[in-house]
Amino acid sequence: MATPPRSLFFCLLVLALLMIVVRFVALDVAPPGFFIDEAAGAANVLCLRETGAGELGDRWPLFFAAYDRTFGAFFTAPYVYPVAAWTAVFGDSVAAFRAFSAFVSVLGLAGLFALGSLIGDRLLGWLCLLVGALSPTLFQFARIAWDPAILPALLVWATFFALRSNRLRDAAMGGLLFALAAHAYPPARAQLIALLPALALFKWRRAGFDARFAVAFAVVLAIVAAPLVYQTLTGALQGRFRAISAFAPEFLKQHYGSSNPLYGLVAMAKNLYWHLTPKYLFFRGDNNLRHGTQLTGVLGGLEILALVFLLLGAVRFKSRFLSFGAVCLVGYLAADLASAATRDLTPNALRAIGGAPFAVMLAAMILREAVDRFRAAPVAITIVAWVFAGYFLWAYFVKYPASAHDVFNASLGESARATLPAGNWQAFLAQNRGTLSSALHYHLMVEGHQSCLESEARLRDAGWTAP
Repeated sequence: MATPPRSLFFCLLVLALLMIVVRFVALDVAPPGFFIDEAAGAANVLCLRETGAGELGDRWPLFFAAYDRTFGAFFTAPYVYPVAAWTAVFGDSVAAFRAFSAFVSVLGLAGLFALGSLIGDRLLGWLCLLVGALSPTLFQFARIAWDPAILPALLVWATFFALRSNRLRDAAMGGLLFALAAHAYPPARAQLIALLPALALFKWRRAGFDARFAVAFAVVLAIVAAPLVYQTLTGALQGRFRAISAFAPEFLKQHYGSSNPLYGLVAMAKNLYWHLTPKYLFFRGDNNLRHGTQLTGVLGGLEILALVFLLLGAVRFKSRFLSFGAVCLVGYLAADLASAATRDLTPNALRAIGGAPFAVMLAAMILREAVDRFRAAPVAITIVAWVFAGYFLWAYFVKYPASAHDVFNASLGESARATLPAGNWQAFLAQNRGTLSSALHYHLMVEGHQSCLESEARLRDAGWTAP
């Protein structure tokens, strides 16, 4: 069977479109509140639009220092500058900031369709779109306003341009987008160390080696990534990683009695194991409610169905997708390894977000093979897709808002709405004394209708110091 019946195909198309539309629904309800990281990033966006500088006064930076320069954290240019343009049009509400993430996720789904069609056929493209639309991980991070949300789309489109042809413009676009992915979220840098060689090998076997393409790709990648490489080597961007690294000497001494880096590899192996457990993959996801509902695993119903078909022999040894499937497996596991190199909140779906689109494509390729081998596959795909979508949307919009209330700092927004419209900023600050000033800054500007400089002065006059 080359293609599913038209009636089933229509049902799947309707479902994919539904999951795309739903990404923009009730963005200020599920997830509830506006997490401190979201609010701090939004404060940088608002101050940039008003003053041409980030929240902490750095003018037109590549890396926006965050949280009074504590924790070694920063927000990135590939996220902040586009969001500044987006919110200038759509406003500064929680929903507007999160809608940018939803929009980029839709671009990522379009990229999955384009890449699937390039690697296989149009049916594979549609299956990539469907599996991606139903991915719990991609859906979750399409509704949160922070840098990692843009990573999957960047990786998908970078891969597409890198593989589409040997034209120099495709080389330039691939190199540019991979460099922006490295800028956008630190774990992507470790992931790309494994992914790019695997992708280069696949391209060489698929289309041969083209020196002009390789040089153009490498030059653009190197130029755009140069500031990132320099600041990483000098340690300017490594503060956060040093704090959470599985190779940190104090961590190794505490848990292994020695600072020998080999014990860091042991810690990584343990962390990687937790990223591969059934609980994480199929049932609950990680333990942080910001990263998922905990009512599904990080894999969706169709990804699980693909594993079932794999066990039933859907993929033949001479499968036309085997080579690219190996690239996707490398991309997925490399993201898990990047996450495993950190020692807190493990397993961590956020730090492994770069692997999600590769899991989607791998599952879609297995489903495509199953359509050819099993007569019942199209019906099974349709039933599983609709049943999972119904359960997931119920879990997300009915159950999840209540359970995630506290982890998204919903009470902070409630306090802001109760005090700031009336100008009672003193009460707002008094009620939230233990909160990072960056998050308060956003609410003072939006609900309190203060400028960046005015809200900064309010915090300073109140003797505000970050905890």
